[in-house]
Amino acid sequence: MQHIYIANQPATDPDLELSPETDDYPAPEGEVELPVDIARQGDYLVVTAPMVGAKNDDISITVNNDLLYIHKSATPPDNTVDNYYLQECHWGSIAREVQLPVAVDPSQAKASLQDGLLKVILPINTQRKTRIIKVR
Repeated sequence: MQHIYIANQPATDPDLELSPETDDYPAPEGEVELPVDIARQGDYLVVTAPMVGAKNDDISITVNNDLLYIHKSATPPDNTVDNYYLQECHWGSIAREVQLPVAVDPSQAKASLQDGLLKVILPINTQRKTRIIKVR
């Protein structure tokens, strides 16, 4: 996977610029929300999402604190038709921002794309410590 942006690093895609007011990613006009599955497998969170027809260079993944953002730019297939009888396929951008259920270590994140399925593996951060603070 070529595009994994980790913790507070700026995105290079202009559609992914952070909003200064909210620090959230704005959804570009006409963008559809990407369905995802999030599961725990041992010491990892595994996020899967369908990416049929996508290439590695079409996909951007950002892990920023406890948020995961996946964006796929899309290009319509090169076919010309006279008329559609039914057109259900979405050919625009598709994205999803998900709050992760546990803390992860973004520096060890990995992603792969195989047979139209994106798989993002995020190690769970087990180094979180509780600190008791005494009032003086």
